[in-house]
Amino acid sequence: LDPHRVAHIIGRQALDALEDLERGLLLGRAPAALKARLEQLRCGSEATGEPELDAVLLEIDIRLAVELAKLERA
Repeated sequence: LDPHRVAHIIGRQALDALEDLERGLLLGRAPAALKARLEQLRCGSEATGEPELDAVLLEIDIRLAVELAKLERA
């Protein structure tokens, strides 16, 4: 597969997982399976060579790391 396509898929899956986490927290629960999914998606993409896309993927990866750290503390 094209690296840009793979990066897009992984980025979309990560954003979807973050939205699922937000919904779960608002409902008062964050399933353990979701934590595992976030861990799997973190660092799941490689550099594409396109600076703008890589910057967005880095921001998503940072958000995943922050949310995982929050879950660890809870």
